[in-house]
Amino acid sequence: MATILWSTTALAGGNRATAQGASEQFATGEAMRAIPKGATITDTTCKSIDVGFSSRYQCTIIYSP
Repeated sequence: MATILWSTTALAGGNRATAQGASEQFATGEAMRAIPKGATITDTTCKSIDVGFSSRYQCTIIYSP
């Protein structure tokens, strides 16, 4: 039996934050946690990443400080 571990990674830098998750909503929420308080979100993009028999999502938020 194979075990799949789902991890969450959020990276911020250069006025953008990126995170991965099991759904677009989760990945977007994780990315939003990585942006500075009071920043203005200017764009949000998500893409689907196929992993085995399921999908993960990678979402990037672009913001201005």
